[in-house]
Amino acid sequence: MNTTDDATPSPTITPWQGVDVWRMYQILARRAWLLVIVFVLTVAGIAWVTIRQTKIYRAEVSMVIELNPPQVLKGVQDVVELGAANYWQTKEYLETQYQILKSRTVAERVVSRLGLDHDMEFLRIKPNLSPEARARKLAEIDPVERLIERIQVMPVKDSRVVTLGIEDTSPKRAADIANAIAEEFLEQNIDRKLSTTHGASAWLTDQLSTAKKALETSDKALYQFKLDHDVLSTSLEARQNISSERLVAISDQLTKVGLRRVELEARRDALKKILDESKDATFKAESFRPVAADDTINDLKREFFRLQAERAELAEKYLDGHPKLHAIDERISKVRDDIGHAIAVVLDTADTEFNEVVDEEARLRSMLESAKREALAVNSLEMQYDRLKREREENQRVYDLMLNRHKEVDIAGMLRTNNLRVLDPALPPRKHVRPNLLLNLVLGSGLGLLLGLLFVAVIERLDNTIKTQEDIEGLLGLPLLGLLPSIELAEQRTSGGTEETPNRDLFVDTHPKSSIAECARAIRTSLLFASPDRSFKVLLVASCGPREGKSTCSITIGTTMAQSGNRTLIIDGDLRRPRLHRTFGVPSQQGLSTMILGESDADQAIHPTTVNNLWVLPAGPVPPNPAELLNADRYKQILDQLTSRFDRVIIDSPPVGAVADGLVMSSFADGVVLVVRAGVTNKNSAVRGVRSFLGVKAHIYGAVLNDVALGSRIGQYYYYYRYGYYPSEKYGAAYASQPSDAA
Repeated sequence: MNTTDDATPSPTITPWQGVDVWRMYQILARRAWLLVIVFVLTVAGIAWVTIRQTKIYRAEVSMVIELNPPQVLKGVQDVVELGAANYWQTKEYLETQYQILKSRTVAERVVSRLGLDHDMEFLRIKPNLSPEARARKLAEIDPVERLIERIQVMPVKDSRVVTLGIEDTSPKRAADIANAIAEEFLEQNIDRKLSTTHGASAWLTDQLSTAKKALETSDKALYQFKLDHDVLSTSLEARQNISSERLVAISDQLTKVGLRRVELEARRDALKKILDESKDATFKAESFRPVAADDTINDLKREFFRLQAERAELAEKYLDGHPKLHAIDERISKVRDDIGHAIAVVLDTADTEFNEVVDEEARLRSMLESAKREALAVNSLEMQYDRLKREREENQRVYDLMLNRHKEVDIAGMLRTNNLRVLDPALPPRKHVRPNLLLNLVLGSGLGLLLGLLFVAVIERLDNTIKTQEDIEGLLGLPLLGLLPSIELAEQRTSGGTEETPNRDLFVDTHPKSSIAECARAIRTSLLFASPDRSFKVLLVASCGPREGKSTCSITIGTTMAQSGNRTLIIDGDLRRPRLHRTFGVPSQQGLSTMILGESDADQAIHPTTVNNLWVLPAGPVPPNPAELLNADRYKQILDQLTSRFDRVIIDSPPVGAVADGLVMSSFADGVVLVVRAGVTNKNSAVRGVRSFLGVKAHIYGAVLNDVALGSRIGQYYYYYRYGYYPSEKYGAAYASQPSDAA
């Protein structure tokens, strides 16, 4: 083991290092009394407070919020749309109704209806107040706000049902308030509808009068227009039709005349061209179609051709100048003149016909323009007439609409239909809802458990004692040689709990097969292996403070050494408060102090014990200066003398935290065993004790954890000895799961 100062650990350590289930169990087992006390006090306190609390009753009324009111009269629409259309509008509408239920308007009507503003119990005003104090309280309290605070609106999922809850100290008042809120909510909804309906009716009355005046004005304007433009006998539409038909007829006739004029003009131009090209235009004109088609001209032409044929025949018979030839020539000339005259008549007729067609076309064009002007005039009148007619029809439609709506509003105002209705009225509750004793006890149990755990954690945090192997090895830097379970409980189990066993220090000797004896033998083995090169002769057993079990540990170690066949001597080195002579029942007139002073020798001071191979050297009379006495050379000579007579010498020293005797004695010992009592030895004092031994260069073999409950994590590997190795020992399992007492 390294005994230098550099190996000295820091005197601080965190109690919780990770989640250690066994350590948590150990802490809870050790602090179970605190957990139980806090738990019981918390539950009892909550139960007491719950019983003393004022009982609160809850009344509930359920209502149905329909999207639309019932349709009493088909086709009559309400002024106010009480319902909704799509999903989001429905959601918003229902949320709005929930807010109206908790609105101040409804609450004020309920307060006024039930007189809650003068109900002292509802306002929670003490009845024993003076009139002045009561008046001040009434002035400070807003009964409407008090009522709103108690209203609880709870919509039923996937339905249009809403539950209204009221909590009060009186079951009857709670039911009355809930029913009053529901009724006022329904009445407020109807009042809103009727108020809007009456307002709409008044507005419609004013607008209806205005619409009627506008309709009368438009009727008069339309009549005056008909009177001014003679539309009374013949309708404007008929006049327009006549104008249209006339315009179409003239246009058609003008088209025909125009075509005729073009035809005649072309004929005249062709004849003129023929006449201009030939002097003898008579027979040239025969190519003109009207001439060729004239029957008179054709008859004359046939006569002309017959006469010419006859003259030819005569010319063959007679000479020129013959009277017959002369006569026939005259006849031919006369026929030719007749043909010319006929052609001239035809030509004059064509020219006259052309002029007539031109005149007719001019007249038709004049008539067409006149018809157009008349049609345009009729269209202008039609536009004015249509405008006046549209104004009249629009005024008529507005008047009819307002008149019908006015009648519907009047009818709707007389209907008290509502889309809200009460499903189940509130009844006075028989049981209170608060305080819930069972629920409060359950919650109190959880709270008590949490508070108990918190107290345990705080106490454990404030607990600065050594309890585990980690504390010894991590804090003190010493190996754990072993542990000693609590002996006091084992003594009580062995004696049946009816008598006190005075020599509990000798428990290992009286119960050699117990788990405590096995733990002691494990410590002995650890000591033998602590210095395998040179076995110790003198062993100092020390502790940092009093009542940590170092004397018991000294006797236990000495007993196990003696049981292994070693001649063992136990020296009571506590020259201030010796106690080994009482344990072994030997006289204390002679002992270590008298041997140092030379007043007795070893044979006189050393006494055998009831344990084989075990002797004891009492402290002797208490000297006035133990530290100076132990520093004498005589003390070292005595130790040398004793080590020559005994195989093992074990010294029970006083606490090093109180006096320096142990430090002086450690300089003459081969090694030191530090005894630490679980849950008692302070960490800081233990660190100071280790540093003190290291300061005098003492060789510390390790530490023994005393007074350990075997149910703890540090003692878990000793279960084997309690339950397996010695099953026949009646005390082996008796104290296995019991909390340990001080050794």
